[in-house]
Amino acid sequence: MGKEALVVKRDVLFRDGEFQGFLPLEQRDFISVIMANHFYHERGDLLENNRDLQQVIPYIWIVNPEKKQVFLYRRSINQNKENGEFREERYMNKFSGGVGGHIDRDTEEGQSDPIMGAMMRELKEEVIMQRYGKPKIFGAINDDCDSIGRVHFGLLAVLETNEDVKARFEEGLGEGNFYSIEEAHELLTSGRSEVEGWTKISWPVVRDYLQKL
Repeated sequence: MGKEALVVKRDVLFRDGEFQGFLPLEQRDFISVIMANHFYHERGDLLENNRDLQQVIPYIWIVNPEKKQVFLYRRSINQNKENGEFREERYMNKFSGGVGGHIDRDTEEGQSDPIMGAMMRELKEEVIMQRYGKPKIFGAINDDCDSIGRVHFGLLAVLETNEDVKARFEEGLGEGNFYSIEEAHELLTSGRSEVEGWTKISWPVVRDYLQKL
């Protein structure tokens, strides 16, 4: 059997109604729903086309609170292998603010908090830092505008650091840098660069957080 990812049935996850975009944690406690109702399902085409199951994906933005800067990177166009298969081209060369990925059975099952466990693992796998702090979860991302979004459910989190951060190129990340609020807003909203959908959705939340620091 191949890699298995944490999932929740769609009708259970959205039992209080579906939403589009971002929903703050204080408005609906998706964390409790996920923790009480999750299970693991083998990854692959069957899961990617099963709208009845939502694959839960931590999505962590890294910010520098002192300088009021945000870390952004461009997905590498190099086809590095992931789980024995080439990385999906659907994210290639797009700017992203979110670091993260699936919550995997082989690394997170049995942990008291598999969500946070996956967040910490993904951070260590994808970026280089001296100290990996604990991200703060702000809410959920749902985007049913395409076939990819319809089977994935994001948990938006922010990690604060005053350190330098470097992207791990071998993990498919490239051109990682910190940007001011103004620079990031121009890059992500001008239309001159390709930007991930979840990054577009969550940037206003992260920008508002940075501005209030």
